[in-house]
Amino acid sequence: MLALCCLALVFAAVYPLTTASPHSESPVDERFSVPESAEYRAAGAIVVDGTTALEFEGAVTADGGRYHFVDEGDVRTEQYQASPTSPVYSRIVVEGDGSTDRRLDQIQSDTDRELLRENRTGETVTFVVREGSGDVAAAVSGTASVVVRSLYVTGYERKADQSREVNVYGPRDGWYEGTEPYRITAATGEVRTAADTTAVRSAAVTWNQTRPAGTYAEFGLVRLTSDAPKTYDLSFEFDPGETTVNRPAWVTEARTEA
Repeated sequence: MLALCCLALVFAAVYPLTTASPHSESPVDERFSVPESAEYRAAGAIVVDGTTALEFEGAVTADGGRYHFVDEGDVRTEQYQASPTSPVYSRIVVEGDGSTDRRLDQIQSDTDRELLRENRTGETVTFVVREGSGDVAAAVSGTASVVVRSLYVTGYERKADQSREVNVYGPRDGWYEGTEPYRITAATGEVRTAADTTAVRSAAVTWNQTRPAGTYAEFGLVRLTSDAPKTYDLSFEFDPGETTVNRPAWVTEARTEA
């Protein structure tokens, strides 16, 4: 019996006693989602170790005006569409990521896209493109989904201070199973959804992630031999209701030149 007790203590010192389930393993109808609205403004960001991996903002109006901006570090894309059936104008700014020529070839080989302007300043290249068809509203929703789904890494617990308008959830520390095990520590912040729904109205959460980390020994070793943990800061805002979309000046200039 003593030997068994000692073995159990050793095992507990090496392996976590329990593992948590990430939000991605929740039933589909219980996972966080992007709200649906005919008119809205949305924004969000994913920051890893202080560096912005993705930042976006977008707006969709009831009369059809749409705007979408995405910053992915070396590439920034801005889109404008006056109505669902109007052409899509895009301004793509590429800063020395080595993909400039490939992007130019893709634009010129696409019969539905017209290159209106190309400007090169040092290692920065700017393309202004007109596309005959497209749906900027879908692009806004799609980018919003990328940010919301990034919340799925941890599990969440519902907080007690609820109101009739919103539900509030907090991320949880824990040992998680995935393609490789990982550990979440220092998880803080809140995710707010519309009451009795999974539609995220706002989120501001932070956590540290160490990967791989299936045991205490592996957790300690990875921290000693790498730059782990990585710190993730996620933010999201969704504001339904009346909004406006103004035509950017660069679109007016491109239309005049064309």
